[in-house]
Amino acid sequence: MIKFVLVRIRQCIIRALRTLSIAAFPERANYHYVPDYYGHTAYKHIDIRTLPVFGKCASNAIANKRALLYYDRLYTIYQALLHVRNLPASPNGFNIAEVGVYKGGTSHFIASLIETVDLKPGSLHCFDTFEGHSGKDIRTELDTTHEAKMFGDTSFESVRDYLGRFNNVKLYQGRFQETCDQVALRKFHFVHLDVDIYEPMSFALNFFDSRLVVGGSIVVDDYGFLTCPGVKRAVEEFVSSHLNYYSLHLITGQNILIKTSQEV
Repeated sequence: MIKFVLVRIRQCIIRALRTLSIAAFPERANYHYVPDYYGHTAYKHIDIRTLPVFGKCASNAIANKRALLYYDRLYTIYQALLHVRNLPASPNGFNIAEVGVYKGGTSHFIASLIETVDLKPGSLHCFDTFEGHSGKDIRTELDTTHEAKMFGDTSFESVRDYLGRFNNVKLYQGRFQETCDQVALRKFHFVHLDVDIYEPMSFALNFFDSRLVVGGSIVVDDYGFLTCPGVKRAVEEFVSSHLNYYSLHLITGQNILIKTSQEV
């Protein structure tokens, strides 16, 4: 009887909160609020955190508090890197790039995967100003939620030291537009772009286009985020003028571009 009364009280409280547009849910470890378009069968999904290789690498990156990406977006990168194994390696091995390194968390995750999913020899090329957004790259009509020096709470030295145990990682400091020439002669198999704003995103997409092998992919972060309209604009412009890419907007907010052929 007491249990029944407690349940009824709980139901009344939840209804009262809903009238105030306040949602209440039972507390459950490792869960947080998400939109209900995931559907009522979401509980059937596998727990990707338990996957042997992915789970360990992702947990390490998140625990170090250097990655802004969580398990869902890291899993997209993991899947794309697994596919790289099916591509023919270049004479100097597999080339992977990340533009937008910030504190190095995602770079550490990618470098760890290179060691564990048979991508050797593989090189990871990491580009960032390590000083936040450059004022030269801010377009006020597009990058409305970003400003110069945003994400500047990092440094080249700290990221270099953090990634120091990997001998296949190379860091490039400065605007990507001014440092990319150092890898202009390489062919790339996978690229991760996490720059948040239009100018470096548009430039990077066009730079890697001719240097991405057929079957290679580019994972674009923030494509579906309301805070990064410049990213969406850059991707849409690129896809409309490059018909040899398969474009997928993922529920994670990322976009994955897969090169299906040479320029058509």
